[in-house]
Amino acid sequence: MIRLIIMTHGHMGDELLKCAEGIVGKQPSVMALGLESNEGPGILEKRLKDALGEVITEAGVLILTDMLGGTPCNVGLRFFRDPSVLFDVVTGVNLPMLIAAMTHRHYMPLDQLAQKLVDDASRNICRPLQKLRRV
Repeated sequence: MIRLIIMTHGHMGDELLKCAEGIVGKQPSVMALGLESNEGPGILEKRLKDALGEVITEAGVLILTDMLGGTPCNVGLRFFRDPSVLFDVVTGVNLPMLIAAMTHRHYMPLDQLAQKLVDDASRNICRPLQKLRRV
């Protein structure tokens, strides 16, 4: 089973995790790491390093971050050259993405799960009124 780490600014990841678990139930091997406004990237990097030590499995780790180019994403990418860590990073984490990651991580390989989340993004972000007006 792929382990999930949600890395965001502030407490966004904690709240997303609570919401998702309220929908799909308590999830093992999922954690949220947040970066407070008064903290530097080094603090988040240490938290991630500690978390990776706790959660590494043969299936790998999927890191979900809030935005491309933000500190949580950049910190996650620092581990990209570490051969001892099998992981991928997907940016733009939101509730549908997290629920999909939680429900598909048991049977999909890491690279397929990461790509599925990216492919699903355009279906989860839409203008519903535009669709309703066409009916």
